[in-house]
Amino acid sequence: MKKALLQTVLLLSLLSGAYAEETLQMTSIAKETIMVELDGIGEVMLIETPEPEQIETAQLVLRKPGGMREIIDSYDGLLPAELRKFDLDADNQAEIIALLKHPDGIDVMPYIYRTDETFSRVFPSENKQQPSAIICKEVVLSTNEKSPLLCAKNIVSFHEFGPPDLYRLEFYRLDRDGLELFDKGFTNGNHFNILMNRGAFAFNEGNYLEAIDFYNQAISSSTGEITTKAFIEAIFYLAESRKFTKDFKGALELYEKIVLEFGQNARTNLAQEGIELISGNLDNIEELSFLIDVATLVNSNRWQEALALLESHPVARDSNTLKDRFLFMKAEILTAQNRIDEAIKVFIQIKEDFPESPLYEEATSLLQDIQEDPEETGGL
Repeated sequence: MKKALLQTVLLLSLLSGAYAEETLQMTSIAKETIMVELDGIGEVMLIETPEPEQIETAQLVLRKPGGMREIIDSYDGLLPAELRKFDLDADNQAEIIALLKHPDGIDVMPYIYRTDETFSRVFPSENKQQPSAIICKEVVLSTNEKSPLLCAKNIVSFHEFGPPDLYRLEFYRLDRDGLELFDKGFTNGNHFNILMNRGAFAFNEGNYLEAIDFYNQAISSSTGEITTKAFIEAIFYLAESRKFTKDFKGALELYEKIVLEFGQNARTNLAQEGIELISGNLDNIEELSFLIDVATLVNSNRWQEALALLESHPVARDSNTLKDRFLFMKAEILTAQNRIDEAIKVFIQIKEDFPESPLYEEATSLLQDIQEDPEETGGL
């Protein structure tokens, strides 16, 4: 099964959007209308239908033999993108897949219908166990070991040094209960942009050892190809990943490499901050390690756990060297939770108690922002 799925992933990577043979070729009969034909049933059309108020809408319409039309579904605020038919549940009866898009975007959303007497919609459904919607760059229909699959492709673009680009693949299959996630994967390649984005994806998921592996691959496998800017980015995130695994000496060497070997660059200031944080606390490993523990929780949006640690753990409460950083993280967490009044008090405490802190100016700036317009700071 895994071997066959890997072959499917490779095929999707090579085709980059070419569809399996079973997919019906669509025919555009007007700029705002896309049509597919169902033998013995009629023509299914995805039509843009502007309202008098200029609100974009679309309709899925069945034109029966003889010309009578029947509205299958309507989509307020969405526009037609594509229309396909494909046997997604292997019952020898094709489903209709209508792809809709937002007027201001290019991503698509699939709506799936069984071609029975009522053209019942099976996705999105009200079943809470199913994904409420799929939004993706591209939809590819394929078959894995004779099992039909809908593949949603999304570009992973933490780093933009391509093409080629890295795509995240999500495979879904349709059964009696609806659409379910079957597997996940990535398109393959050894270009440094692909490897760096694999590393970035792992880093943002908190899989720091995996991130280290991919960033190392990007550096070692791209000799002569990788640009200086990309190389510095790879080194920086390699340092960040090592910091989060508490390999502080390894991270320090990489930060120093950025500052000493490449002169002024886009990562110089952040690398210098990393140097100062680690070199100033190599004799204070307990507090430095605790700081990383809290930062790891913050990075994974586990705000309440991070706040509980900062408020209850003796390292944070009794800290001498990193007290300003613990307070700053607490203020950021409170801001993210929209507890603005509490966050303001903590920022003020930082300004009053730590006027020499490297975080003083940033704390001052954030304090001004939330005092001027607190409603716009909930996502900090």
